[in-house]
Amino acid sequence: MNNAIDSIATGFTICWIIWVVFTNVRRFLIAKTKASLQEKVLQRIDSSDALTSLAANESGRRFLESITVEENKVSSPFGRILFGVQAGLVLLCFGVAILTLHRHIYDPAGGFIIVGTGGIGLGLGFLTASAASLFVSRKLGLISRESRG
Repeated sequence: MNNAIDSIATGFTICWIIWVVFTNVRRFLIAKTKASLQEKVLQRIDSSDALTSLAANESGRRFLESITVEENKVSSPFGRILFGVQAGLVLLCFGVAILTLHRHIYDPAGGFIIVGTGGIGLGLGFLTASAASLFVSRKLGLISRESRG
């Protein structure tokens, strides 16, 4: 029994490590590409008049605001809300799967019940937090029903 739980935990840990590595490599490559593009554009600005004319139009203003490596996504909270929904659904399905596994495998210690119930609780928590974030974002005017980006 412990071997099965150890195998599952090891598999999840390896998958998590792979996900973290690939996510950070992707972020690094995006930041590197963005920095080189911004460097090329900024090298073409040779005077304060050119900078003023760049900042005068909307696209130039957005470019100058985007010079930071990581963009702040406060203006568009859909990404965070969708991440919460995704995490909630995955954890909810994981909890249900573990409780279903408990019905078919003898577990005198009750580990499957604890892990399954915890997964369901975390999944419902993520889903509730996402719904609350959507509600609060709409009330504060950060998002509207028509805007989706």
